[in-house]
Amino acid sequence: MPLPVRGIALSVLAALCLCASPDAAAQYVPPSSASVRVPTFSTGIRPATVGDDALALGGPVDPAEYLVGPGDVFVVSVGGGSVSSPPRQTETTVTADGLLIVAEAGTFRAAGRTLAAVRAEARAALARRYTNLPTDVALAVPRRFSVYVSGAVPQPGRQVVTALGRVEDAIAETTDRGSPLDLADYATPARFEVERRVALRNVRVTDRDGSESRVDLLRYYATGDLAFNPLLTDGAAVFVPTFDPTREGVSVDGDVDRPGTYDWRPDDTAAALAAVAGGPGLDLSGATIRRTRTTAGRVESVEVSLSEASTLPLAPRDQLFLRAASPTAGQASVVGEVAYPGTYPIESGQTTLRQLVEAAGGLTTDALIRGAYLERTARSEPQAALDPLAYPSDQPITIATFDSTVTTLGRLSGLGLVGRRYYVQEYVSTPRLSVDVPGALRGDADLVLQPGDRLVVPRDLGTVRVFGQVSEPGYVPFTAGLTAADYVERAGGLGPAGTTFFTVDARTGRFTAGPEVQVQAGDAVFVDRPPTSDSPQFESLALQQENIRLQEERSERDAERDRRQFLLQTITTTISTVGFLISTYFLIRDNAN
Repeated sequence: MPLPVRGIALSVLAALCLCASPDAAAQYVPPSSASVRVPTFSTGIRPATVGDDALALGGPVDPAEYLVGPGDVFVVSVGGGSVSSPPRQTETTVTADGLLIVAEAGTFRAAGRTLAAVRAEARAALARRYTNLPTDVALAVPRRFSVYVSGAVPQPGRQVVTALGRVEDAIAETTDRGSPLDLADYATPARFEVERRVALRNVRVTDRDGSESRVDLLRYYATGDLAFNPLLTDGAAVFVPTFDPTREGVSVDGDVDRPGTYDWRPDDTAAALAAVAGGPGLDLSGATIRRTRTTAGRVESVEVSLSEASTLPLAPRDQLFLRAASPTAGQASVVGEVAYPGTYPIESGQTTLRQLVEAAGGLTTDALIRGAYLERTARSEPQAALDPLAYPSDQPITIATFDSTVTTLGRLSGLGLVGRRYYVQEYVSTPRLSVDVPGALRGDADLVLQPGDRLVVPRDLGTVRVFGQVSEPGYVPFTAGLTAADYVERAGGLGPAGTTFFTVDARTGRFTAGPEVQVQAGDAVFVDRPPTSDSPQFESLALQQENIRLQEERSERDAERDRRQFLLQTITTTISTVGFLISTYFLIRDNAN
């Protein structure tokens, strides 16, 4: 079952809001020297509190589980059985020393005993006292008592709960009832930059007799099993610790609903952590779990079936990876001209394109096979996933090596303004797989699919779209063997501003220029016009780009002119110097003679 919002909200805000409240922080001494930095956030969800006048019960009290104590109110009924003679009912409260006093029936030791045992003894005594009258005794109002909550909570101290209160209720009482809560981000505290996290899997409950137990609230949130959110006893102490994810955490990843780093428990097993993280379930045949442990620089891995995970112990800093029974399971979709378009299960690297089409009921008679294409998406890994303590995205991720270049856009190329814009536009568009999809559908070499693939089979309308600078743009009936010029002629001829003919391939979108290009079924014919713009904004943008280009050309021309002038000056100076040296030589020689 999904984690209850109130449940998860309760825990993390309790610890995280600690430092947000100066008063609370003054009362709280963290279990370590690490600081806890806390954000503020809200969802408008308010927890139910046991301090309300009307107690909301979750169902009938279980007599075998409920322990009677001082303050419980019982109702004793004697007589009745007819309208004319209603029963006589009186209330009696368990005394401070734990005794239940029933008038004319006796006094019974009640504190610490189950409701079933106390009722059975009191009923037997009433039956002996009133042999000829119907009698009964029942719990009317559960008692209220104090528990003591400390640790990573906003307002540590004494809290009042009812005898039906559980560990989660006591922690909820430490929050400000007027403040909205949201602890659904328990598994993602890295985004809050906290150095320690709330250890909700290790809430320590100490009873008055000194017995101590560790409560795994996260497992309760994940499974709904009340065994992991037990009832409290009178005067119990509840301590909510924190933990260092890098030293005291166990990370889990793979086929789970909530991957992340969780606090380690002394009795922890792979099965318990798998349940907390929302694993596939122990009864899933073929599922496996792998534990990786680093000890003294050595890495050791153990892999067992998920059904044996309860025998695989964990230690701090272990890493678990859960793999479902079918690790290659995925989905691929098909749209367009098939009998039953939709999404179908596949096995990654095994299911073929023709098997997908067969699962979809086959192609229709109107399918344009030559126009069919396959889309395959790939995107970069989110930045958050680069942090080993961060909560990864719950969506499947396919990492493409080329994707990293998009972050260095403009630094690795000399693209201009329009070029960069075009680059991004083309990059984010869904890429088509560069394979012969029509050939595979016709029976040639088949194609192997990957999860997320999408087959598009367009409909053969039996026409060719002719548009642009033509007299009558629209759809022209397809006739095999005709050229682009033939279709333009059938569309009323070339328009007054028509220039270049382009034939657009139905599958690849490739433009082929020329009026004599032969047109195939599903293709389109486009007739261009002289450069102009219908949009003032784009025209301004294009003008800016053209101005930039002209400035660059002018700068290059100026630089070339300067280089030539410098070269000319250098040559002139050199010639002058050489002439001077020659003249000096002859002058000296003449003087010497």
